Amino acid sequence: MKVLGGVRWALGVSACILAAGDASCALAQQVLPTIDIDGSRRADSVGRGPAGAQSGQNNSGDVLIDAAADPAPNPKSTVTQQGIKILGGPAQASSYKPLDLLPSVLEDSADAYGLSFNRSITVRGVSDFFLSRTINGLPIQGIVGGADLFDLNDVASIDLYRGGLQANQGLGFSSAAGVLDLRLRAPQEKFGGMISQGGGSNGFWRTFARVDSGLLPSGTAFFVSGSIADADKWKGEGDAWRRNVAVGVTQSLGDAVDIAVYGVHNDQKAYDYFPLSYAQAQQLGQFAWLDYNTTLSGASSVDNKYYLFNRKRYVNNAIFAEISYRIAPDQTLSFKPYYWRNEGYQLTNSGNGVRLWPINNYNLGGVAEYKKRFAWDAEFLLGYWGQTSKPEPPPLGQKQYTVAGGALKFANWATLATTGNHEFYSPYAQYTQTLGRTTVSGGLRLHVQGTPSMQYYATAGLPDVSYGDVWSFAPQPNPNTTVAARYFYEWLPNLGVRHQLSDEWSFNASYSRKTGRPDWGPQATAFSSAQAAFLKNGIDLQNLMNRIRPETVDAVDFGLRYQSGSLTVVPTFFGFWTHKKEVLVFDPNVGQSYYQSNAATSGYGFEVEAGWKATEQFTLSGSLTAASEIYKADIATGTNSVMSIAGKQVPYTPKFQAKLALTYHNDGLEFTPVIRYVGTRYGLADNSQSVSPYTVVDMTASYEFGTKFGLTPMTFSVGAMNVFDHRYIGAISVNETNLNTTSYYVAPPRTIFAGLSATF
Repeated sequence: MKVLGGVRWALGVSACILAAGDASCALAQQVLPTIDIDGSRRADSVGRGPAGAQSGQNNSGDVLIDAAADPAPNPKSTVTQQGIKILGGPAQASSYKPLDLLPSVLEDSADAYGLSFNRSITVRGVSDFFLSRTINGLPIQGIVGGADLFDLNDVASIDLYRGGLQANQGLGFSSAAGVLDLRLRAPQEKFGGMISQGGGSNGFWRTFARVDSGLLPSGTAFFVSGSIADADKWKGEGDAWRRNVAVGVTQSLGDAVDIAVYGVHNDQKAYDYFPLSYAQAQQLGQFAWLDYNTTLSGASSVDNKYYLFNRKRYVNNAIFAEISYRIAPDQTLSFKPYYWRNEGYQLTNSGNGVRLWPINNYNLGGVAEYKKRFAWDAEFLLGYWGQTSKPEPPPLGQKQYTVAGGALKFANWATLATTGNHEFYSPYAQYTQTLGRTTVSGGLRLHVQGTPSMQYYATAGLPDVSYGDVWSFAPQPNPNTTVAARYFYEWLPNLGVRHQLSDEWSFNASYSRKTGRPDWGPQATAFSSAQAAFLKNGIDLQNLMNRIRPETVDAVDFGLRYQSGSLTVVPTFFGFWTHKKEVLVFDPNVGQSYYQSNAATSGYGFEVEAGWKATEQFTLSGSLTAASEIYKADIATGTNSVMSIAGKQVPYTPKFQAKLALTYHNDGLEFTPVIRYVGTRYGLADNSQSVSPYTVVDMTASYEFGTKFGLTPMTFSVGAMNVFDHRYIGAISVNETNLNTTSYYVAPPRTIFAGLSATF
């Protein structure tokens, strides 16, 4: 395909420009606000106000979540800087934690600080496996190894789109769960900075600093930030640590051209928490502190659960740029290339041994957009997104080890494969028209996804060498595990309307189609584990891969919005229908289970999101959710067995949630309790493993004292998570494709922290 070849060439040129000097060097995400073509937001390429003001230090008393920040027909929820500061916790590392107050969102982590990789989040019952995670609208991070790239101190706001998406939203591998978009703080207009030091339970400590140059006479502005964070696990042995450095540079060239470049390096390592079985999860008094072994027994089947052999590390480097050109006062052309690379590993117990998965993957892509505003109060957007991604996933090389004498001893290669790249080609258009009190917006995106070719190899007798060196030993390809590249084409339409009923009330409705990627790795594993049974029935890996494809979701929202002064209330009714959902199904003709894209789910619910600055001293933020998200049909799990899931609530997703935060602010003193109620959840799709509801309370307090002594603003803060030390199940590692298994993680106990920060 010559067109695809041209796109590959363009992406390659972008990579050369971005990675000039050393393509493996760090490099990251784009962090500029979306450019309004009428120029009303042009100044935002350089942040307003002193750098410290953007750190969340001077936003005290603001609402934590804001549902009124955007008048678009497909509404979004925004976590403000104040919300990020309080809900993000003392580590300010996890982009999931600030979402805790939003409706239809369930976020849990095995550790209190958000430094662990054992975490989970669902949005309207759909896991983050299908969540589009973007930075200023760009899908920079990959699937595996994409830890949170930026410190939350460098984030101005976090937007979450749970329902309908416009054509330029939801870029990436999947968007079925919606979009989580970080909007980064641009370099500030005035010189300034911030430094903070925190500490807390379980040996936690974190240092963060950021310096902004201010706008220089050349029109240049830049910032540099960095952080170091460490914490021990709250049970067992092992720790988690994170090292982060970020830079951003903006430059104006006359009145027509703005350029911004951002880069980030993030190195993160964490020892795993031990997952509990359902039986253990029902007896937390006995098993809450159960974790990976801290001593060796001499038996490999036991010592594979030694804590040193269960850990992960990801080293991410990324860069992105935005180049915008104002063709005319009402027209803008922009180009946004990005590059992300990850090198790391996963070490986990597997069978009677330990499996090592070295990971080396990258994303290279870009977005080009043309925007035009018309005199009749309309706006047109034409864009194109393209990306190529080097696997993994699926895994290319995995080794199996036994444990002997407290050390890992090579056993065999568990997986050896070569693959092509994932490819994405996506043109889109969006037209928005305002007629008096009514705004209508509609668009269309063509989502072309190319899945990689795959070839698996026989591994018997191969030595313990690197993936790059193993090919010198001439491994033989398995002819039954050859998979050709495939292309899937999905049209993703959207339509939304918003009508201002009065000065306070407005109505909005939206529809959009979203997509979710297939999971190729488990299908290959299913085949390799029972290859003889499949081949006996004339089924090779290509045949199995042909049975899975991207899923699609049709989503609708109907909502009202009341906004009067500082009070905002947004009730919303939503519904969705998932098609071609991939699940593990038993085939009685083969006598084996494998994955097929033949399941369906549907959901509907009611959400209320509210924010109210009741007085100069009191601010309330909160949400309510009542939702039903169910499977449409039963599935076969054995020759004579069926899992009765039709009409059952999807795993991990409660039907009821309630969340509330109250902030008291007066004369530099701030106090915020946050309470969250989560209803009954289920670990399995047949609702046979119920998990009790829980209520948890967190508190933070701070006092700004520096200005009272004529000094730079300085703030002392203190807080506690899980104030009443409630013992409950938090994260549940539900696999949306395998409905037969799950595991449970105990939520962290009471965690106390304190910190001191200064801005200048």
